[in-house]
Amino acid sequence: MRKAVHSALSKIFCDRVRALREKAGMTQRDLAEALGREHGMVARIELGERRVDLVEAYELFKALKVDPVRETAVLMKRFAEAG
Repeated sequence: MRKAVHSALSKIFCDRVRALREKAGMTQRDLAEALGREHGMVARIELGERRVDLVEAYELFKALKVDPVRETAVLMKRFAEAG
């Protein structure tokens, strides 16, 4: 199994997080504050420098005020399409 960091699938995830954050009108600092984490963590996630586990993805989606189930389904569909 390939490492997820810097893979095509990782890029899909990072791009989705960034798009959702921007759609929510949040800065990286806003999202970090909503998560109770440091700003650098969000930056590293969006740059693909930090892997995110399923629990963290759930927390990210909740902080972005989107449905985690729906967003996971969207990502799985995009992953499948990417091959």
